Amino acid sequence: MPTVMISGAKLFYRDEGQGAPLLLIHAFPLNSVMWEPQIAALAPRMRVIAPDLPGFGQSNYASGDSSLDRYADTLAALLDHLELDRTAVLGLSMGGYIAFALLRRHAVRVSALVLADTKAGADSDEAKAKRTENAAVAMAQGQAAIAERVLPTLLSPDAPDSLRAHVRELIDANSREGIAAALRSMARRPDSSDMLAGIAVPTAVIVGEHDTLTPPSESEHLASSIPGATLTVIPGAAHISNLEQPEAFNSALLQFFA
Repeated sequence: MPTVMISGAKLFYRDEGQGAPLLLIHAFPLNSVMWEPQIAALAPRMRVIAPDLPGFGQSNYASGDSSLDRYADTLAALLDHLELDRTAVLGLSMGGYIAFALLRRHAVRVSALVLADTKAGADSDEAKAKRTENAAVAMAQGQAAIAERVLPTLLSPDAPDSLRAHVRELIDANSREGIAAALRSMARRPDSSDMLAGIAVPTAVIVGEHDTLTPPSESEHLASSIPGATLTVIPGAAHISNLEQPEAFNSALLQFFA
């Protein structure tokens, strides 16, 4: 599998298919493996690029200050390495927050946008405190402790045990340093609401109907605030809607990119 050195750290990425490029930015606290159903569906039609963010999956943790802007700059450097001027971007959850950072810092690189199970607003004080607490738990107790805390919010109560086990494996594959850095980065992220009216690329918004972390009301706000954006609500899915209902999620993507 391909890797590239960016800012002194190894970044792993998947690069499959041919055609118009699509960058997939994974959710917290998962990694690029979460996108396998989408890669299988889209690679026959597009060039799909799915990196592991620093400290997640097979990518090394990059020490230093943590911020979503740093993740965005890392992804822009990956596009430079791949000699891609522009790409469509799909971000789910934390991936959506990073997509907003990409738009702030590298807007000319984004040709289309899919925002899945995410929101534009910053964290409340309570949410910031919870992320700070979880970052400390990650460093002290490791990935398994984070899995115990977040798994109940990622999938719906009806999700099969096999899917819960798969998501737990994805969490366990990440480093505690990467998890903690991402939590601190999300807690410090700015409010991106003022960007929405100025987004000028084709945009789709997708959300699981049972998502309690970024509920459908947040996605309705995104879709109504971004000019020309479409909204798809995925039945029977919670926060990680692409894994819980991959066929419906893929159908929404294929319709958008058609």
